[in-house]
Amino acid sequence: MFPRLAWVSLVVAACGGATAPSRSPDPPPAIAPVATATLPRASSTAAETPAPTGLLTLAQARRYMVQLVNRDRASEHLPPVTLDEGAPSRAGQMHADDMAHLGYLGHWGSDGSTPEQRMTEAGGADVDFENAYCVTDEKVRRLDREPRFSPADLERAEAMFFGEKPPNDGHRKTILGKWRKRVGVGIALPQPVGNELLVPCISQEFVDTYGSYEPLPKSIKRGGALHVAGTLSNDVKVGAVGVVRLDDPKPLPVSELNRRRNYPQPEPSEMFWPHGFKTRLELQVTGQHFSIDVPMTGPRGLYEISVGAQHPGEKSFGAVSLRTVRVD
Repeated sequence: MFPRLAWVSLVVAACGGATAPSRSPDPPPAIAPVATATLPRASSTAAETPAPTGLLTLAQARRYMVQLVNRDRASEHLPPVTLDEGAPSRAGQMHADDMAHLGYLGHWGSDGSTPEQRMTEAGGADVDFENAYCVTDEKVRRLDREPRFSPADLERAEAMFFGEKPPNDGHRKTILGKWRKRVGVGIALPQPVGNELLVPCISQEFVDTYGSYEPLPKSIKRGGALHVAGTLSNDVKVGAVGVVRLDDPKPLPVSELNRRRNYPQPEPSEMFWPHGFKTRLELQVTGQHFSIDVPMTGPRGLYEISVGAQHPGEKSFGAVSLRTVRVD
C-alpha cells in the first residue's frame, strides 16, 4: 500500500482571519479607541462567561482568555481546552512580546522564527496552532514589565477571532479544532507614548496532545542518524515520521512581518511509514510505540520533524508532533 505523501492540509497559524493574503481584512488598529468596543461579540448558546472586575495580572488574564475560548467552544458543543503554562505559554509569550515591542502582527518572529521553531525552543513537542493579535503601526515601544490587562480588551480580541466569517475564518477554525486539548497564552502590553491607547498583543497557542516523545538534539552532524521515537495515546493510530528542510531563519524587517499572514505547515519531503506501506525506511511500531533512525544526509540547515497519526473517523493522517532540529 502506498500512502499519500503529505498530511491532510494543515494550517498551524492564523492571523487576521484570512485564508488568502489577497483577501486579508484590515488588521486591528494601531491605536484602539474606546469605540472599538462595538466590535461584534461571539454568539453563544453556552452560558455567558462572567467578566472579572478590575484589571488583571498576566496570570489572571491568561486564565480569563481560556474561559472565553471555552465559552466559544461550548457554543459549538466542543469539549473545553485547558491552560498549558509550559512550553505553549512560553512560546506564546515570546511571540507576543516580540510583536508588542516592534508593532507588528504576524507569525514569523523578528528573528525569522516560525511557530514550531519557537515551540521547540520552549521545550514543546506537540503540533502548534497559533492565533495572533496585535498593533500594526511598526513603532518600537518598550514593554510594560508589570502589565495589567482590561477584561474588555481580551473579550474584544476573542470576539474578533471567533466572529470571523467564511472564507476568512482562520482564527475561528483554530479555536474550534475538534482535536484540541490544551492552549498556551502569551499576552504583552506595550507602553503607550503620549496619549496613545494601545491594545494588548496576544498569541494563542493551541496544541493537540496525543503522545509523549523522546527528546531530539538541538543539532546533529550531517550524515548522522536522528533517533525519533515516542508513544502515542490509544485514541489515535500511529502514522508516519516526516522530514522536510526549512528555509534558514533570518531577521526580517517589520514591514515584511506585517505583510505576511497565514503560515501553512510545510509538507514533508519524505515520510517513513510502518510495515505494510511502501516506504524507503520502515518505521518500527510496537503497539502505540514507534521509533526510527532517520539518516540526515541532506543539505545543512534547519529541518522540521513531524509525527503523524490518524484520529477516529478520519480518512487522512495529520501531524500530532512538530519539532525542529539543525543539521550542521
